[in-house]
Amino acid sequence: MRYLHLTAVLALICLVALPATYAWGETVSKSKSLTMEKWETIDMEVGGLVLKEVRFTTDTKGTTGRFGLSATSGPYMTFVVYNNTAHEIDYGIAVALFDKNGKLVTAGSFSHTGELDPGERHEGTIVFGEVNRCFTEAVKYQVVMETY
Repeated sequence: MRYLHLTAVLALICLVALPATYAWGETVSKSKSLTMEKWETIDMEVGGLVLKEVRFTTDTKGTTGRFGLSATSGPYMTFVVYNNTAHEIDYGIAVALFDKNGKLVTAGSFSHTGELDPGERHEGTIVFGEVNRCFTEAVKYQVVMETY
């Protein structure tokens, strides 16, 4: 019985302390005006993971999968994140682009596989492949980043 009580107390401590130190499951979002073909500082942070810069490019970029070139190609967003924590962390990013009337133009997402080591920098790409006909009409974007 004493062992069961000690186990329950330790589990409770882990549940309370882990989210505060590990930034598990946090989400943050930000909206900004969109500038094409130029690196833009965004400095969006969630639990020590920083989305530092983004760049929207009208050139077409193809994506590769396990079996070679994917049918998904189109304009894209490149981004840079930094792990400023003292532990490994993993994340996902989604972005939506809007025209001058606030109408959704396109959207895409990126899920990092593996974990970023403490102090590690990662550059990723979100390709707007399936729906991108009105990409150049975008004037604003909203990005959301989540740790897990």
